[in-house]
Order: sequence, then C-alpha cells, then structure tokens
Amino acid sequence: MPDNSATGGHRPEVPSPPRPFDKLYWLRVASGILAGVVAEFIWKLPGFDWTIGITLGLLVYLLTYYGARYAWYRKLETSKLGKVYTTGIGSFVILFIFTWILLATLL
Repeated sequence: MPDNSATGGHRPEVPSPPRPFDKLYWLRVASGILAGVVAEFIWKLPGFDWTIGITLGLLVYLLTYYGARYAWYRKLETSKLGKVYTTGIGSFVILFIFTWILLATLL
C-alpha cells in the first residue's frame, strides 16, 4: 500500500473542470495586456494623443465581448448575457492601464 503520509493520508485532489466563464476571463486578461502594449506604441506616433489609447481599449473590450458571445456563448440564456459582459472587466481595465503606464515609464 502506498504511503500517503505527505498528503495527510488523503488522496490527492482531482482538479475541477474549468467553469464556463474561465476562458473568457483569461482572454480578457491577455487582451488587456496586449491592448496596453498596442496603445503605448500608437500613442507615441506623431499626431496621436491619449484618447486613441482609451478608444483602443474600449474597442478591444467590445471585440472580446462580441467574439466570445458569438464563438462560445451563442446558446446562453438571455438572463446570463450580463455575465458575459462583466466577466473580467476589472482585470482588463487594471492590466490595460498598468501595462500602458509601465511601458510609458520604461520607454
């Protein structure tokens, strides 16, 4: 019989399957970082100001909303469509602003 003393005598926990909105959350995290990088490089171009970066962030967020709704959540109940809109919004905004400020400081 194997020794389970390192795990307290219990079986190791089996990872739970991903929840339905996990993919959307991580998509928004990655797209927030990417949008911050792109906003920094567009903002540095002559003739552009900070409003183009904010507009880019809003467009990327809306793109993730409509893309996810079309690709993953077509058959979702209408009562849960608000969840598609709000999942990961805080992470997107914070990482977008953080990435943009960090790159503006470093470059």
